[in-house]
Amino acid sequence: MPSKHAVSSLGSPLAILGLAGVATAQPTAPSGAADPALGVVFRFGIGFVVFAVLGAAAAAIGPTYTTNAVREIQNDPGSAIGWGILVGILLPIGLVLLALTVIGALVSIPGLLLIGVLGIVGSGITAVWVGNSVIGDDGSVSATDGVAGGLLLAVPFAIPVVGGLLVNLVTLVGLGVVGRGLYENWSD
Repeated sequence: MPSKHAVSSLGSPLAILGLAGVATAQPTAPSGAADPALGVVFRFGIGFVVFAVLGAAAAAIGPTYTTNAVREIQNDPGSAIGWGILVGILLPIGLVLLALTVIGALVSIPGLLLIGVLGIVGSGITAVWVGNSVIGDDGSVSATDGVAGGLLLAVPFAIPVVGGLLVNLVTLVGLGVVGRGLYENWSD
């Protein structure tokens, strides 16, 4: 049976490359509008800049934290996904429902802002994880991993409808690790 690292090293780039054909088949503009290929290129460029900057910043600002977070994802991806669903989907739904009351709004608004910040950090961690999985694992992470991950995440991001959903699902992994770490530090 292949190791988890070998599967993630081969599976991630193959999945992203497999979606490249889907990106070119998606309609991006109504008939008579500007060149549809320009929209895909624009989305790719925006996705690359955002994810590369977040990934490189995560690796440069907190190299030890980022390395530990990437190791957590590699060692236990199921837990990272579970926590990502909890923090990125279920918790915001609960906070919005809580906001329907006057007192709940006092808790919901800061909670949703915190989830937004965690999402930004989690996206950077995800970019580093994806880049590290493709470039190779030498025991630590670097800004190069973040840039490589940004390039790889920009490919599905360029797909108009399906790509945004796919990238959001992938970034739940990084959000899950960040959210779990915050919860564990808070509960100690």
